[in-house]
Amino acid sequence: MSLIIASGSNIGNSPQTLRDACAELSVHFSHIASSRIYTSPAVEYENQPDFYNQVIEFSLPDLKPDEVMKYLLEIEKKFGRHRDIPKGPRTLDLDIIFWGTTSFHSEIVTIPHPRWFERSFVVKPLQELPFFQTIRKCFTIPQSFTVDAAPLQD
Repeated sequence: MSLIIASGSNIGNSPQTLRDACAELSVHFSHIASSRIYTSPAVEYENQPDFYNQVIEFSLPDLKPDEVMKYLLEIEKKFGRHRDIPKGPRTLDLDIIFWGTTSFHSEIVTIPHPRWFERSFVVKPLQELPFFQTIRKCFTIPQSFTVDAAPLQD
């Protein structure tokens, strides 16, 4: 089973921030695979730059979901994240999308992420990961979105 983390950024050199965040996460978790980086317009709070997103697969750690989420919040701060505007611009956003096929809910995290299937910037890169073969057996995967993400052209 796998831990699936989505990363996003729209402040600074976002593609490099995502690569650096993946490297940071890989020091603490066993990396399996990373999607390409995708770009998309912001959703909900739209008056901000486009986002860059990536989805990363790791082996499930010997930690609890709350412990991992607290660690992700620490990494966001390390990368300069400020939570001034809800859904607003950010240097780095890290979300747990899946914890294997387990459901989990606490004050700081809900797994699976409650809106993963609404977001092309999660669904499209997720399809590039090995764990997607498991996910597609458990969930109906949307094929179209109001806001569409596209792979970054290097």
